[in-house]
Amino acid sequence: MPDGIYFIKNEDFTDYLNSLIKKYRVYATKRVGNDVVFDYIESGSEFVDERSVLSPKNIIFPAWKNLNESENNQEIIVFGIRSCDLSGFNIMETVLKFDIEYNKRRDHIHFANFICTEPCKYGFCTTFEGVRLKEFGAQFLKYKNGYIVEIKDNIFMSNLFKEVSQDMVEFLNSYNDYFSKLMVPLNVKGIENKIKWEDEIWDELAKKCISCGACNYACPTCFCFDINENSYERIEEWDSCIMEGFTRMAGNINPRPSLSSRLRQRFMHKLSYHYLTYGIHLCSGCGRCFESCPVSIDIRDIIRRYNR
Repeated sequence: MPDGIYFIKNEDFTDYLNSLIKKYRVYATKRVGNDVVFDYIESGSEFVDERSVLSPKNIIFPAWKNLNESENNQEIIVFGIRSCDLSGFNIMETVLKFDIEYNKRRDHIHFANFICTEPCKYGFCTTFEGVRLKEFGAQFLKYKNGYIVEIKDNIFMSNLFKEVSQDMVEFLNSYNDYFSKLMVPLNVKGIENKIKWEDEIWDELAKKCISCGACNYACPTCFCFDINENSYERIEEWDSCIMEGFTRMAGNINPRPSLSSRLRQRFMHKLSYHYLTYGIHLCSGCGRCFESCPVSIDIRDIIRRYNR
């Protein structure tokens, strides 16, 4: 049997999740009303294998945190995250790995991602890493009457796992190529050097954008934050490069006074600056920015503009 690759039958899946719940605090995709969200679950039967409305970024990188309060670093499992979101977190960590407090929290959070079996409406993950990841804790892929499971984090091991067949291994190994035929990748080759500082597109987008910041808050790779303090607390909270106050300095000086300059910064950071610094684009192709945008600004249009 290949090292770290197993199979679990559908009939054993709820029992498997229940065994994790007995030992750890588990957040998983569950249905609340008409939406699929990440929330604490008390039973494996609550889990649904569906893409959530938002990524669980708030669990690993809280939207609001009092820096004067110590964290309860209990072991947490996040179960059912999609590959694009986890890939986004891995990209985000190229910067956040230098944050000591973040690393303390990250060491106690364990992710189990689920590989998509069909393209989603807004995603383009095949443009980047794809649906089968290289870095993960546990990775699940639907196969006939169960799931093929790849394990790197022993916290996810179980005696309910079965041996895999050669057919399963071949299916897994060829899956990214198969999925790329369903979701044809966009061309991002060399875009980090092609995207233009002076381009009418930034003014065109500024006429549509309402500076709500939804794209930043929905994105699994965005890591910018602000710190506000008073006499009794210091608060760290997410911030958005789209907001006018993001780059405002003392004396009310702002190097990015126009919305077009802030939009340019967002897309150049995603597609150029981060790649030139760290060797990876600051995007996982999840499509959440476009999905959440009330005026339908689509990063895929920017990519196509420079790589037709």
